[in-house]
Amino acid sequence: MIRHIVSWNFKPEISEEKRVEIRAALAEAFPTLVGKIPGLIAVSVGMPPLESSNCDLALYCEMEEEKDLIIYRDHPEHVKIAEIVRANCEGRRCVDIKA
Repeated sequence: MIRHIVSWNFKPEISEEKRVEIRAALAEAFPTLVGKIPGLIAVSVGMPPLESSNCDLALYCEMEEEKDLIIYRDHPEHVKIAEIVRANCEGRRCVDIKA
């Protein structure tokens, strides 16, 4: 199994109202990828994070095999969601772990 963990911060110019909207949209959209993307087993979103956090958004995914990372990255349904993230966030941090 592969664990894919990503976090971001909102761009400074994104208003708090817009941040709430984006978090809601992403929290709804990411889990719908399970069953659509081969090899994607589970998705969990951490939005909004606790006060102790130093990021605004977090994503945790489980995939069957390392090759599934590429399938996930390039899948059109993921790309649509990633475009929302890229337009509103910066400072992407990612770790992929073989479990």
